[in-house]
Amino acid sequence: MELLEKDKVFLKDYKQLCSRRDKCLLWYILTSILLSITITVFVGDYITVDVDIVDIVDIVMVGTTLLSAFICLMVFSIKRKKFWTTNYGISKQEAERLYYTLSNVKFTCYLPILQRICRLNPEAKSTQIELINNWLPIDAESITEYVFNLEYSEEDWDDIVNQIKETDPVEKKKIVNKLFQLVILDDGIHKDEWNLLMQLMVQIQFNKHYINYFKERYEPLRTEFDEYEKRSNSSENRYVYSLKEYYTTLGLDENATDEEVRRAYHELALQHHPDLPKNADRMDECEKMMMKINEAYEKVRG
Repeated sequence: MELLEKDKVFLKDYKQLCSRRDKCLLWYILTSILLSITITVFVGDYITVDVDIVDIVDIVMVGTTLLSAFICLMVFSIKRKKFWTTNYGISKQEAERLYYTLSNVKFTCYLPILQRICRLNPEAKSTQIELINNWLPIDAESITEYVFNLEYSEEDWDDIVNQIKETDPVEKKKIVNKLFQLVILDDGIHKDEWNLLMQLMVQIQFNKHYINYFKERYEPLRTEFDEYEKRSNSSENRYVYSLKEYYTTLGLDENATDEEVRRAYHELALQHHPDLPKNADRMDECEKMMMKINEAYEKVRG
């Protein structure tokens, strides 16, 4: 996949600026060495105290070289900062992050999977762009082009699956966790989004432990279930009187139907799930709340 033209220009500018800095730094060092030798020889002709001329040469050369290199780096740091602010409206640190992102092969590899997931819920486009922008230092316009407008083939999908498959389990978990965060936006996880992520975890050869971890963590945010899942989760016999406290936790009375239980569980998860962006500042509280909600749901459904 090719980068957008403006991103190609950015990479070219970044590399040229770095190359110019390196050349000038080398020129400064060579000049300082010649200057230090000249000064030392000149001073040596007038030295009358008993000092070894070699020591003087070493001290002057090293000191002048280090000072010159430091001045060179400071000058270029100021120039680079001004260049990125003037031409791109970003800081030097943001330019470095953007360069790392655009030159990283993972960036182009992960775009097809982001697109496939985002297209399953087009109503959440603005929220998706905002979340992706928190991950990647590229502007909303570029995200729209890369994730929503460009077309990717099945081969692109296969390439990303194979690449993720070769990564270590910890990295796989980080990737899948971000993808789940992308689908829980707004109204929760729809059936096609859930099925796609389940399929992906199998394709990248996730072990059962990790698959069960994500199932248990994100199932409360599902909005739809297949018929066989509804049957397997339903309970024919409930101990109504001993479960009053759990029904209260779910905001229901003891006569609630399976569908009402499921709907209440989902609505509470949408309010208190710790991975929702709106709950970022109350994660500990939400973790405890979700444990309570999960326990109530498990008890009530049998």
